Amino acid sequence: MANSAKRNDENKIGLGIKITLIAVAVLCVVMLAYTVVDSMGILDRNTTAMTVGEDEITVTELNQYYHTTRNGFLNQYYDVLAMYGYNLTDGSFDNSISMFDSTMTWRQYFQEEAKSAAAEVYMLAAEAEKAGYTLSADDQAQYDTYMESLATAAEEQDMSVSKYVKLLYGNGTKVSDVEAYYTKRVYAAGYYNTVLEGFGIDDAAIDAYYNEHKEDYEMVEYYAFDVKYEEGGEDKAKADAERLLAKMETDGSNFDATIQEYEGSDVVYAGGYKEVAVSSVATAVKSWIEEAGRKAGDKAVVEDTTNKAYTVVVYLGSHLNDEYTVSVRHTLLTTEEIGTYTSETEAQEIEARNAQVKAEAEALYNEWVAGGASEEAFIQMAKDHSEDGNASTGGLYSGVYMGQMVEAFQDWCFDESRQPGDHGIVETEFGYHIMYFVENEGLKYRSDIQSALESEKYNEYLTELNEVYEVDVNTKAVNMM
Repeated sequence: MANSAKRNDENKIGLGIKITLIAVAVLCVVMLAYTVVDSMGILDRNTTAMTVGEDEITVTELNQYYHTTRNGFLNQYYDVLAMYGYNLTDGSFDNSISMFDSTMTWRQYFQEEAKSAAAEVYMLAAEAEKAGYTLSADDQAQYDTYMESLATAAEEQDMSVSKYVKLLYGNGTKVSDVEAYYTKRVYAAGYYNTVLEGFGIDDAAIDAYYNEHKEDYEMVEYYAFDVKYEEGGEDKAKADAERLLAKMETDGSNFDATIQEYEGSDVVYAGGYKEVAVSSVATAVKSWIEEAGRKAGDKAVVEDTTNKAYTVVVYLGSHLNDEYTVSVRHTLLTTEEIGTYTSETEAQEIEARNAQVKAEAEALYNEWVAGGASEEAFIQMAKDHSEDGNASTGGLYSGVYMGQMVEAFQDWCFDESRQPGDHGIVETEFGYHIMYFVENEGLKYRSDIQSALESEKYNEYLTELNEVYEVDVNTKAVNMM
């Protein structure tokens, strides 16, 4: 099973999630960033927005937390927000009501998130200093990658890095501000990982948690259909359900066809097959499934008084959740997409550039293979050439599970024949991925449990830190952002 330092960032909690948004967000947020009134930033740089213990955080610095949170969120949920009707092309978004809390605007929501992130980083950094923690090679690589990404993004926008950071974080921000800000975040994130490791979540703890929460991890397969009723219609619903039950095969093979005939051809029926955690099964059906002696092929009509229905159910069996996770590395060379309104000439130019990227990926891959195709060499190749946000970790993605990645990437990872050391090139909508398969890490539910236990212990740890470090907020200063 992968250790806590290797699991995919998506499975991490607290600070780990916030940290990963930074490098990802920085390359594509120009259209979402906005400026502040004080172009020189003199007032912001000399005004304390909040204190954490004995440390002061200026408006300029807190503004970086604000923009990081805002830009990362918008990059990740841009399409969803647009679908919900938010206008993201002008400044109106920030003053519109947050979909998470109707009592505050998005600007206020991001301010709250920024304050929480800043307090967490400062508390962890202070604890790290007490413990004598120093930046690891991976910490330093993350910092270097981020600063390089700033330079790359600035170059792509045909502007200096100093001008770009002002656009990204506010007019008063200097490159030195960003360097100090990100150094502290990386430092805190590195110590955060040591905190998680210090919890000592071992197999015995995972087994104990599993035994207490079996219903969340054991899967049940069955077919089910609810014959609903209104008051007074119970007898008819029960009779209809029993007639349907009589037609059902014990393997459920004719279940959907029988229900579709009952519903009528003008009704769209999605199907009755279910494979879910036991804890997710409706109470009435769950009670029937858990009766002693239940075996595959059993069928029944179960009354569900809560949902006012008679449920036709065919039980197929139960099993442990056997989803597993894998660990892979990749070196990504990105390509461009041809948009709906791209002219024919522009499309041809894009295709030519993409063909060049493909040739570069193949040349890089062949050179690596010719050099022995070692994992160590792959790590260096990813650090030197990958255009993904995880380049600093040698292109590592751990804790990858089915349904997480885009289809072509996923299909390669979960090919039944896949073995450690396998490699190749995969094309996705993002570009060309030079792939290296590290290992099959094991059952996903075990890493899920480890993350749950770490989250629980980390939240307790954070609560204790909040009792040690007093946090004071200058609300008037925060509103200057």
